[in-house]
Amino acid sequence: MRTVDVKQFVMLPNGERGYAWQTIFAADALKLAEPRLRCPECKGAVGLFRRSADEAMPDRAEHKKKNPGCSLGNHFDGVKRLAANPIEPDEKSINEQSDN
Repeated sequence: MRTVDVKQFVMLPNGERGYAWQTIFAADALKLAEPRLRCPECKGAVGLFRRSADEAMPDRAEHKKKNPGCSLGNHFDGVKRLAANPIEPDEKSINEQSDN
């Protein structure tokens, strides 16, 4: 997946700064020091990976545990659902990116 949710201090829609989930590109998340991450769709834990030396694989995130209920992963079974152990599933992401 090309985007991830990162929990960080951001400007909220009401103009205040607060700690919230923000959807950003995985390449940008790789620049952060020890980011707290989750999948933007299923809210499952993800890990970041740098692009391969031959550039066949781009900077990306991958689920730490297979989730057949996430269309952003490689094991999607056709029915979207949260991960078995979602990370803060009730908190919505702000500034969602569209390129997954």
